[in-house]
Amino acid sequence: MNAVGIIAEYNPLHRGHLYHIRKSRCRDASVPIVAVISSNFVQRGEPALVSKGLRAEMALACGVDLALELPVVFSSHNAGVFADAAVDIIAATGQVSSLSFGMETPYVGMANDLADILNDEPRRFRVALKKNLGAGFSFVQARSMALDDIVPGSLELLKRPNNNLALAYVKRIREKNYDIEPRAVERLGSGFHETAVSFADASATAIRALVFEGRFEEAYSFMPDESVRLLRRAAEAGRLTNDRDRLWRAVKQAIIRCGTDGLLGISEMGEGLENRMFGVAMRSDSFDSFVDACATRRYTKGRIQRHCAHLLINLGHEDSREFQKRGPAYIRVLGATTAGRRLLADMREKATLPVITRTSAPKSAKRGDPGVATAAKIMAFEHRATEIWETLAEKPELRSEARLIPLMPD
Repeated sequence: MNAVGIIAEYNPLHRGHLYHIRKSRCRDASVPIVAVISSNFVQRGEPALVSKGLRAEMALACGVDLALELPVVFSSHNAGVFADAAVDIIAATGQVSSLSFGMETPYVGMANDLADILNDEPRRFRVALKKNLGAGFSFVQARSMALDDIVPGSLELLKRPNNNLALAYVKRIREKNYDIEPRAVERLGSGFHETAVSFADASATAIRALVFEGRFEEAYSFMPDESVRLLRRAAEAGRLTNDRDRLWRAVKQAIIRCGTDGLLGISEMGEGLENRMFGVAMRSDSFDSFVDACATRRYTKGRIQRHCAHLLINLGHEDSREFQKRGPAYIRVLGATTAGRRLLADMREKATLPVITRTSAPKSAKRGDPGVATAAKIMAFEHRATEIWETLAEKPELRSEARLIPLMPD
């Protein structure tokens, strides 16, 4: 149990990610890296620029030893659901002793204190949170303000997105009492959401913006050679989801088909947001203008985009809440190096969830086990999400999910 865990999207993998991977094993160059990687729809609610298989290949080429999948029903969700499931998978491997994550402000001690407040929910916190939500703030903003009432400086700390994700990881570790050490790596270069490209290391958001504009050579300049080679290969093969018009057509058709009643059944939808989204869709001419027009102080762009992702894969309230309650039902392997395969051999004996290489029911499960039914549901959404992702690529590949097998480089 000496591997280092990383939770990532690598959408795409850039120099900042490479820096993080290398810093994560700085204590011992021989320590293996286990990365849990988002599925084909990511935490912002958008389709990943390149497939999860190719992003796993990028990870292995850049120093990760074992790449595992974060299923789409968790990867396309809010930070809390995303983090809980990813940390659960890391812990379930039985191989990871520390979790490494980027922070703009690497204060793990403060994250521990804030995580304990969130887990215990003292009355002072609950009263402040309710007051802030009533004032129309988004949940994330209202929570940060409530924490700041108890621990001054929290609001400023949590203005940065990577700090927020780090808090979510630490919260889950402490909530479940996992024997995993949180380790922060200071995030360098441009911010998580920033689109400016004047920094030494551009964010993935900035790189995708360049790709959307067709400025590939500029995008490549912010990526390690291994990632450039794979992204170039995907671009030449038409395996990118860089056509925003295609995405908007799919989303708008789904909104029209569902109507407000259908939208109301989508995961986490409510408070009249379904009416707002339907009305805005009828007068919007692009995905980005639609998201911008829907977003308010209470409804962030990320939330709007996640609703769109859940709409596309038809993830409803009941299923979503079941998955959140039960958590991940299996550990799916996307790829492994020689060192990663040694971890896998040990995981076959020690992992607390079934280890699989394809989206099919774990063979070791007993008939009638409720975990099998949950796994089958999660797998069905994974197939659906991949098929939808394929329709958004220039050159779709039929049945790509069923044919996806782990990469095993020498």
